[in-house]
Amino acid sequence: MLNKQILDKQMKPANERSDPLARRRAALTVATVLTAVGFAFAGSAVAGEIKDEPRWKQGKDFSSVKDWNLKGENIVPHGVNPLYYPIVLGHKHAHERPDHPDGKYRKETVILNDTEDFDLPGIGKFKTAVVQEEEYIDGVLTQRALNWFALDKTTNSVYVFGEVSWEINEEGKPIFAGTWRAGEPDGDGTVAEPGLLMPGTFTIGSRYLFDGSRSMAYGGAENMEAGIEITVPAGTFKNCVRVREQGLLNLNDITDKTWCPVVGVVLDTSDGKLVVSSALSKDNPASDVSSIGKLRDNPVKYTPPVAKISGAEATKIALELIPGRVTSLTIERKQGKNVYVVEIRTPGGGEKDVFVDIETGKIVGTD
Repeated sequence: MLNKQILDKQMKPANERSDPLARRRAALTVATVLTAVGFAFAGSAVAGEIKDEPRWKQGKDFSSVKDWNLKGENIVPHGVNPLYYPIVLGHKHAHERPDHPDGKYRKETVILNDTEDFDLPGIGKFKTAVVQEEEYIDGVLTQRALNWFALDKTTNSVYVFGEVSWEINEEGKPIFAGTWRAGEPDGDGTVAEPGLLMPGTFTIGSRYLFDGSRSMAYGGAENMEAGIEITVPAGTFKNCVRVREQGLLNLNDITDKTWCPVVGVVLDTSDGKLVVSSALSKDNPASDVSSIGKLRDNPVKYTPPVAKISGAEATKIALELIPGRVTSLTIERKQGKNVYVVEIRTPGGGEKDVFVDIETGKIVGTD
């Protein structure tokens, strides 16, 4: 179990940030904190490459904890859902996306030999599994997150009860990035709620919140399609389903995931394709998960980028394109370039990111 006293000390500044907690499907390319000039070199959530208009825009469009009849005595930290990967001790799998705009992306997932205790009003006491996710860009560890997952043994539905995340700097040291936790204050007088990751019974058209923090990580999922056959590096899979995840803090953050029996996600439009999984049969070469953790043991030296234009200049350039109020300024890796990401709140209340090349001052994109 995490040291809650330490975590409590770290939570306050994270919860005061205006930016959402980096989602578990996003690649954070954090290298160093540039405190001397007052902004951070940090990664951001990479949109899921889905350009469709959002189908749903509000939390009320999705089912939530009030609809799920969760009881502490039914919630267990380990088990198996027909379409999710096994939430069992020692399970490992990895996804890769070579065409990621920030470089070759790899995400490794491991079920740790730990549990996290919860006691939620209206639900009761229970334990969750601790699921570690590590993200790499070009072989460099950039983010680590611990997620708190559990199953309802009466339905086999998989739920998330929060996460804590760290960004990794160029020295390989973790920097606390943020957290959310079901049952704790979530800003604006609300309380963070659990999210439903995969129902025990898949029904096309069902909609449900998959992250329940209105200030940090908030989004809904919709079951879109069933009966899919798909081939990825880990093999060919049948009887798969497609789920669309819709961000509710950023409506342009839309990700499609294809889930298959036994192994869970095999294709994620943000994280890439399944390459190895310990859930596969031993006669499948992709069942060999010995590569997981190897990159962490061989860190790649990183040379921080040098900005030739200032943050103030980048801000001015961005505001000329999109008028409004700047809410954050970071340096990130986007489209193969080091850019300032200038986040602007527009007069209409929306948010836009403008990407300004740190060397040329040219705008290379927006989000």
